[in-house]
Amino acid sequence: MKLTGIEITEEGATAVTVDRQAGAMRVTACSRMARRDLASSDAAASVDDGELLAALNRSLADCGEKVAVVLPAHEMVIRRVRLPFREPKTIDKALPFELEPTLIESLEGLRIIWESRVAGEGDSDILALVGEEAALENRRAQIKALGMDPMVLAPSAVASALILARNEDGFFFTLRRVHSTCTLAVVFERKLMFLRSFALPEESDGLDVLNCEVWQTLVALAECEAQWMAPEKILVAGWDEIPESLSTPLGDLPVEHARLLAATGAVLDEGVKPQWEEGPYNGALAVACSALSGWKHPVFWRQGFAPAEFITKHKGQVLSSGVLALVLLLLLVARSVMGIHDTRRQLAAVEQQMASLYLSTFTEEKRTPSASVLLRSMEGKVRVAKEEALYAGQGAVRVRIIEILKAISVSLPKDLKVTITRLTLVKGKLTVSGLAEDFSAIDTMKGALEKNALISGVTIASSSKESGGDRFQFKVVITLSGEEAL
Repeated sequence: MKLTGIEITEEGATAVTVDRQAGAMRVTACSRMARRDLASSDAAASVDDGELLAALNRSLADCGEKVAVVLPAHEMVIRRVRLPFREPKTIDKALPFELEPTLIESLEGLRIIWESRVAGEGDSDILALVGEEAALENRRAQIKALGMDPMVLAPSAVASALILARNEDGFFFTLRRVHSTCTLAVVFERKLMFLRSFALPEESDGLDVLNCEVWQTLVALAECEAQWMAPEKILVAGWDEIPESLSTPLGDLPVEHARLLAATGAVLDEGVKPQWEEGPYNGALAVACSALSGWKHPVFWRQGFAPAEFITKHKGQVLSSGVLALVLLLLLVARSVMGIHDTRRQLAAVEQQMASLYLSTFTEEKRTPSASVLLRSMEGKVRVAKEEALYAGQGAVRVRIIEILKAISVSLPKDLKVTITRLTLVKGKLTVSGLAEDFSAIDTMKGALEKNALISGVTIASSSKESGGDRFQFKVVITLSGEEAL
């Protein structure tokens, strides 16, 4: 594809035609036109852009199929736009042209500063360069009237930063000067973090202004990031002479010429080299190469109802997304129906198990009642069983039978040779019958039981030697104390 980059300034315009074949870029033509060369008098400003572009187009030996145009800085504004990104994007992905309808606010002012950073879990604040709708449409109509198809309209500073960031992975500043206007861009890991536009004095080199702007930018970055961030260098374009370094709060930063031609990777045709020396053509070259590289510039200009414009522009994607959503909804409904059916099947199986358990437990019953009646019946029987397993002691204290048995088991010494054969609980009296090795074992058992908190007294009701044996039969009456069990 062949594309022509054009830069329009107060003094004139430049054009560069770049041909991209199999990923390689080649500069096939370049031209420049000054307003004063077209003016009939000293009033060079009277030459309008239409006349200037027409003369530039005639002087260009090779024109591209489309054009990418760099506009004067005063025609653009810098705005912050929130877009639905979940993560920070690299500079070639963060600013999609397709999201232009998301901006519907009025546009005013130029030198507004902010950073490009993640604003929340679901979206991001990005740096956007916005042109007023009427001005941009007039520019497009003006360019189309000359037989050219405008592909991109953007300030040169952004195009230059995009190109330089492609080959520079670190943290650096770029300074792009177009006559009396300078734009400072902060690039970190291929993302634009900051953009500041300011005017330079015409009567001096503007070094003091540059130092001041760099200082302010570093301070603003430190406030945003809660730490000082030290750039590696400053890349500048648009100056014939540059200082070796600029003073900053973090020390002197080295200053280098931004070699945009090398950064683009474009090769000059032999016939172009003499004209190229008359340059510079940095802005036109940068916007052409960045457009050919597929990078969409952050220029938003449409106003109106954003969802309607977005749907109109992306009808195919919206329809495919709608079909996908419908399929997912149908799958969800099918899953719900299957879940209800599976739940009913499991419920029927549980009811069948309840009926089988009921008939096997209560053998006198011939038929199983309904599930609700069966559940209430089983709950009643379980309640009765629980009550029968409780001993109501003194002071309305309820003690489980199992606790009484545990108390007896724990109280008896492990080496005591006593066998308990029967326990009977009647009105707070627990009668324990069994066999002991000798009478002293019975006496030891009595003393051990009396120490338990659940037992208030132990009485040996009877003891006699087993007929035909060596062991003693005994009967011990234990008085329970529910009050002490608390």
